[in-house]
Amino acid sequence: MKTKNLKFKGIIAVLIVCIITSTINFHKVEATLNSNLPVSYIDDNFPDSYLPYINAMKAKHPNWSFKAVHTGLDWNLALSHETYEVNPAISLVQDIFGSEWKRDGKNYYYDGDYVTASKQGVAYVMDPRNFINDEGIFQFEALRYVDGVQTVEAVQNVLSPTPMGGQYKDKYKYYGQWKDLGTTYAELIHSLSKQVGINPIHIASRIRQENSGNIVSGSLIDGSHGVYNFFNIGAYDTADSSAITNGLKYASNQGWTDIPTALKGGIQYIYNQYLVWGQNTIYFERFDVNNSGSAQWLLGTGYMTNIFGAKNEAKMSYSAYEQGSMLNSKFEFDIPVYENMPNEPASMPVPGDVSFTPDNTRVYLDDPRDSGVTDEFWIRTGPDTLGSILEKVYETKDGAENRTKYTRIGIGNNTLYDKIRYDDGRIGYILKQWVYEYKYTKVESVSLNTTYTNLNVGDTLKLQATVLPQNAQDKSVKWTTSDANIASVDNSGTVTATGSGVATITVTTNDQSKTAICTVNVKAGKVESIELTSDEYIVHLGKSINIIPTILPANASNKNYSIEIEDGRIAKVEGKSIIGLQEGQTYATFITEEGNFKAKAKIIVKKENKDYYINLDSSLRLENNYVSNIDLNNNTVDKIRNKIDTNYDVKFIDIENKEISGDSKVGTGTKIQFLINNSVEEEYTIIIYGDVDGTGVINARDLLMLQRYILGKMSINPIQVKAAITDKTSSEPKAVDLLRIQRHILGKYVIEQ
Repeated sequence: MKTKNLKFKGIIAVLIVCIITSTINFHKVEATLNSNLPVSYIDDNFPDSYLPYINAMKAKHPNWSFKAVHTGLDWNLALSHETYEVNPAISLVQDIFGSEWKRDGKNYYYDGDYVTASKQGVAYVMDPRNFINDEGIFQFEALRYVDGVQTVEAVQNVLSPTPMGGQYKDKYKYYGQWKDLGTTYAELIHSLSKQVGINPIHIASRIRQENSGNIVSGSLIDGSHGVYNFFNIGAYDTADSSAITNGLKYASNQGWTDIPTALKGGIQYIYNQYLVWGQNTIYFERFDVNNSGSAQWLLGTGYMTNIFGAKNEAKMSYSAYEQGSMLNSKFEFDIPVYENMPNEPASMPVPGDVSFTPDNTRVYLDDPRDSGVTDEFWIRTGPDTLGSILEKVYETKDGAENRTKYTRIGIGNNTLYDKIRYDDGRIGYILKQWVYEYKYTKVESVSLNTTYTNLNVGDTLKLQATVLPQNAQDKSVKWTTSDANIASVDNSGTVTATGSGVATITVTTNDQSKTAICTVNVKAGKVESIELTSDEYIVHLGKSINIIPTILPANASNKNYSIEIEDGRIAKVEGKSIIGLQEGQTYATFITEEGNFKAKAKIIVKKENKDYYINLDSSLRLENNYVSNIDLNNNTVDKIRNKIDTNYDVKFIDIENKEISGDSKVGTGTKIQFLINNSVEEEYTIIIYGDVDGTGVINARDLLMLQRYILGKMSINPIQVKAAITDKTSSEPKAVDLLRIQRHILGKYVIEQ
């Protein structure tokens, strides 16, 4: 998927189907996304529709860490590419599934007994929210090796149902003869995975997925031909050869003639072909949507085409950790987030005669066949046993008052399930035989203390909701916003203005789903502060310096400022420049027009020392003490120093005010100081356009910093702002600068220096 010479990763066909799954690779097709690729970034900020599921998991597993991988891909675009609308062979199901899981309800065969999946089926398995639960979450587990968590015992738990983990756990066949392996497969897989840096639980699950661990009679791993291909790599049908023949040939060409070499080669293949390119979870191996910065295309390379592949492997991983009593360990889960996702998780396909009558009844769950015992209920993500288990609910006390309450939002027609909503917003399905209406005083209405308000960016407003009647049993509410980039709202109804525009805040009662709205008009931000990059500046007598402050927040509407000089005999202001009039020291104060915020710096005026000189190589550009036109392939301290002819002592100070030398890269904000007797006489500042973070390299971190600055979520200093303006003329960085940096990273555009 990701290297310049790579045309495809091969096509892998499953030869033995002991699990309802298939792991088939496919060619990069012309319809894949191969230009203007968004670069993913990771943070802790999930969309509101994810939070009920994330928060429930955090409460249940406090040691687990959940990260949002913002893919930058539009949900509908990604879904289209992962379905027959773009590539009919990219997402498949076995032909034994119901018609609702198949394209047009028919069998369009693409590999053995696998057929093209329906769009709704793909949407269900592709929507991460359907699998943020105990089992499903493991398709988002970060697949790097973690010592102490991914133990040999856990690997053995995955392999135990197979010959590789059972009777033949330390045996292998070579041309029909059983031989001693000298260790167990679990120990060997663990050791080799650790060497490569990949999760051995994942590797063991992948072997089960591919070959069911069938070293007894599995054609590619039973040693009948003296070679071993544990991952079915290269095993695909061609016009003149079967999948088995091609898989054996591939293994032979790789020299996989013994077990350790074959396992190590397959593990390294998975790491090199997928993990290093951003496909570093089971989900990302199935859905090629994560560009960590080096992808040449997206939505075109996946390890498996079976839409249940990631779900099934996640279940194996969960079971292995559960059996090993390791579910309290520290795990990190990287969960994808798409742009413009629907508010509710994608529904699971159901037969054509299954529907739900809209409902809004408070209910509880009960098994009335006995009393005084704990009742167990399985709430699923779809109205079928194919739906993953959202939660196992245990009720220990009898009586409606003592039971957890839900809102039934759909009464199942021609199905055994009803559709329910948790009070925290999660959606699930439960067998209707356990569902009982809860008799109580229902909510009739909700209102707000205001229905319209004007705010400035940064302002807050506490909305008050009044729920009637006064004796309504459940008066709890939830708060949502139409656009968190304009106005966010917390669980208590506190609204925070985050960006200019108009947003709608909606309060909804958990009982009866009554609503009220407040329209919030947010004006551009007020000035909050002004900052300078240095405490003192040098101005030569008769010369001028242009000092540009940073006014925050970035989206403040009024960035006008004035400059006042403390001693007008030493220096004066002309426009925005400070001119040295007389040798000495004074202070310049920069004052914002709005808010009267101030920043102060010492101004040192001195004669230019005629006995000293500074000559820059013609390849460098000097303007207002900024040095630009830096060659990004030759931007070490030594390389730049060789381009400066001077009899001053010279120091290089990076953006973090640390002295650097030798092979260290210079970047935006690096200061070149010219000294006499350790006293700074001259100072130039390097600027590399596109290098926002000052590392001397233009990469995804620059993209993320600029994005957060434009959104007003972080501050950067003036030289970084200047570096972000890739056209060198605008007053502020814009979205087009994000695009130019992104395309520069992808090699599709060069930012001129």
